[in-house]
Amino acid sequence: MKRYLLPLFLLFSAVAYTQTAADVLKFSYLTPGGTARYLGAGGAFGALGAEFATLSQNPAGLAVYRTDELMLTPAIRFSNTESMLPGGNNLAIDESKSHFHFDNIGIVFNTTPRNSKWKTFNVGLGYNQLANYNQGIYYIGNAEGTIMNNWFAEAQQVLTSGTEDDLDPFTSRLAYDVNAIYYQDNNLTYDFAGNPNATLERSQTLTQSGAMNEMVLSFAGNYDEKLMIGATVGVPFVRYRLTGEYQETDPGSAVDYFDDLTYTEELNTDGIGVNFKLGVIYRVSQAVRIGAAVHSPTWLSLTDEYSNGFAYSYTDGGGVYSDQAFSPTGNFDYKLATPWRASLSGGFIIRKAGFVSAELEWVDYSANKYNFTADIANTANQLAEREVNTEVQRLFEPKMNLKLGGELALDNFRLRAGVNLLGKPYATESGFNTAYTFGAGVRGQSFYLDLGCRYRLGDGSVVPYAGAPVVTTDNRVVDVLMTIGFKF
Repeated sequence: MKRYLLPLFLLFSAVAYTQTAADVLKFSYLTPGGTARYLGAGGAFGALGAEFATLSQNPAGLAVYRTDELMLTPAIRFSNTESMLPGGNNLAIDESKSHFHFDNIGIVFNTTPRNSKWKTFNVGLGYNQLANYNQGIYYIGNAEGTIMNNWFAEAQQVLTSGTEDDLDPFTSRLAYDVNAIYYQDNNLTYDFAGNPNATLERSQTLTQSGAMNEMVLSFAGNYDEKLMIGATVGVPFVRYRLTGEYQETDPGSAVDYFDDLTYTEELNTDGIGVNFKLGVIYRVSQAVRIGAAVHSPTWLSLTDEYSNGFAYSYTDGGGVYSDQAFSPTGNFDYKLATPWRASLSGGFIIRKAGFVSAELEWVDYSANKYNFTADIANTANQLAEREVNTEVQRLFEPKMNLKLGGELALDNFRLRAGVNLLGKPYATESGFNTAYTFGAGVRGQSFYLDLGCRYRLGDGSVVPYAGAPVVTTDNRVVDVLMTIGFKF
């Protein structure tokens, strides 16, 4: 069973665990991208369609296409995280990061049956981005306590009846190997034994990268210009990377012997999954349309590869000593089923002047469910699976997400704007994380070019080890997309 400390620092409050209850949000708390038009109008296309990103939201929108289309969406993300360690003398520190990627590639094949009430039968193939993990954190300041307290307590418990070979190779064994935990006069001890709550300077650097991209194969039909029906088979691909470096130093010599320590961590998560989406759009009139969609759970198969390192320096008898140790590389295969999702949407088309639309989505984050026993059904994995799933149910609850958007048509030129209100998934939190969107585009007979931007706000927290002071974060993310499209 894997063991690592994984600070979560996305756009919501979080707590770090040696197991990954909070990790489910990486795969279920989604902020979909896709095309620049979709992003610019707030993603509120559930009742409108003719927009490739809806293949990952309401696939009935595929039926609205009247031509074959090919589109490509390069994008760049700018993230800024302001972090602050609690304490009157600690300052807020900014960490910025940028990342270039592709949010969408897609092609639509349009078929118009003859002499039939089925006006179109369309097929769509491509991918849309569902989540982007690129972000960084850095903080520095003074606070009481040390990571060594937890590791020493762990070592005490293990060595009461076991040997050093029984220590956790990712935590307490590292400390034992570098003499941060040691025997003195046949008693197990450590440098903080006389002052476990000493005030130390500490800092941490965290960098995460990667994305969750969904390959889609969609089918949709338009019946008598009234009812649009669509289905999508989604295959999400996950690539997540986390690197971290946590340091403690004692510039004021508050702790005898101790000088400094550095704990590093690295986690790579890769996986693939499958899900199914069904959607409908009903045209009430030329101007009014309503839509609905349901998404099955995404059944993910994931692999974690992780490792840690530890360096420790101390002064003893006038000499300065330092050493470092590294864990083995751990691997763990597991599965995760994300929650069902359901949405209702409505759109009002203002003749040739544009549209306004809204979409309401329901998702129960407490329904995320891990499976640690699919490959190895031993007692330890069964117990860990039960504990983490119980923790998921305790931490999260059902929430609503609201998307509002509109488009103004000025001949071939388009202006767009929208707002997203994303319900905070933790049961202890109310309210929303907010995103504002805007965009513009030019539409021709066979070519179009769209620009879209999303400015997302949220807060969060980082806990480098159990019982550590909680670092608060203020997160700002800007996504800029450009879609180039061709009709043929």
